[in-house]
Amino acid sequence: MIRFAPVILSGVLFVLGCGGGDVAENDGPPPQLTVEAWRELPIEEKYDEATFDRLKDADPQLKSPRAWDKFMREVVVPERKIDIPQTPGS
Repeated sequence: MIRFAPVILSGVLFVLGCGGGDVAENDGPPPQLTVEAWRELPIEEKYDEATFDRLKDADPQLKSPRAWDKFMREVVVPERKIDIPQTPGS
């Protein structure tokens, strides 16, 4: 059995190596993100720092700290209250 281990290991590695069809999807920067598309994201991704960076990259007006703070107050906070409602006592 031990003398077949290198052959078996090589076969397993070959099979695992052939399944890499999704590599091209991760090439390059993620696409820019509009506010409308942001609203449709799953909650786990929607409030991630990388997602906010994509929003800033897509809209030059959001790059200033004052505009970003206003966007957070007027768009993100109300949306978060809808997505993640606070229960009494939390």
